[in-house]
Amino acid sequence: MWETQAEEALKKSTSGGIKFDDNKPDYSLIPPNALEDVVKVLTIGAKKYDRHNWKKLDNIDDRYFAAAQRHLWALQKGETFDDETGIHHGAHAICCMMFLVEYNYLQNTKHKV
Repeated sequence: MWETQAEEALKKSTSGGIKFDDNKPDYSLIPPNALEDVVKVLTIGAKKYDRHNWKKLDNIDDRYFAAAQRHLWALQKGETFDDETGIHHGAHAICCMMFLVEYNYLQNTKHKV
């Protein structure tokens, strides 16, 4: 099996090297400037509230959905940057959505046997 994969990989290689990563997540697809803004939002939040404070909130689903919507609607109204942080509203909305996705994973893991 590996021999066949190696032969195919060598056909694609321009330098003779091979690595079996065709079916792995490609993190190079993440836009670097957007990611940096998201990290800035997370860093400000950690300083303001505490690291991972978001996990301790009641009604996480409703609160972060509402927060994401506030930032998205600010963009819709033509506002680009959050007044408090000076960072793109989209980065704030992405953080809220990341919290919701992560919370969902944490909840589903908790209920697995």
